[in-house]
Amino acid sequence: MDLKLKDKVVIVTGAGGGGIGTTLCRELARQGAYIVANDIDPSWADKVAAEAKGMGAKAVATYADVTKLADCQGMVQKALAEFGRVDTMVTVPAYTILKMFVDYTEDECHKQLDVTYWGVVNAIRAVLDPMIAQHSGSIVCMGSDSGKVGPPKQIIYASAKAAIMNFARSLSKEVGPHGIRINVVNAGMTKTPALIDSGWLTHEKEAHFAKDYPLSRLVQAQEVVEAILFLASERGSFITGQTLSVSGGIA
Repeated sequence: MDLKLKDKVVIVTGAGGGGIGTTLCRELARQGAYIVANDIDPSWADKVAAEAKGMGAKAVATYADVTKLADCQGMVQKALAEFGRVDTMVTVPAYTILKMFVDYTEDECHKQLDVTYWGVVNAIRAVLDPMIAQHSGSIVCMGSDSGKVGPPKQIIYASAKAAIMNFARSLSKEVGPHGIRINVVNAGMTKTPALIDSGWLTHEKEAHFAKDYPLSRLVQAQEVVEAILFLASERGSFITGQTLSVSGGIA
């Protein structure tokens, strides 16, 4: 299916790490999009942008800290300076600490909210003015079904993900008249290099968690990316304010 993403300018926040953001940038390169690969780690942003260029795509790296609105504004300005417009933004970053709520420190609570929720809000606020000016745009936020399920030991993270769903639903009503769509893709536990390389996702843990999924396995990053691309593209032109779960039926 032609997603009509060729020559579309797409900002991806959280492009590094080898997981969903990186996989998304690779697929965007295959689709012929112009890519703005943002990551707080410059080495990752540079690596992803270079890989996209190696695939024949136009790409630029940016290094915004999405917890800071000024950084996000700088990221968008670089995209505009490089490509002249922004057609799509996909927000990927999130941060969680697995522990009981009563054991969280104040700083741990704030960091999870700053990255997982405010990182989305800041990035989107920064891109809205140019999208409103051009009277078009598509935004896709990475969510999580933890925002629906409410699992233990993820209280702050799950609350932030629930807030993103309502943020997108409400914002869609404000920006829809400007030709802008915003949707959320909720992923189940995704088998990413970061989880595997950290040693956290062992074969034993993977088998244990897979039992909770009706499809009896964890989700692959590429499967999440396919949903993001559909909602970001013109194929999803009349879909806005919605949340799509790619989670094997867990929620």
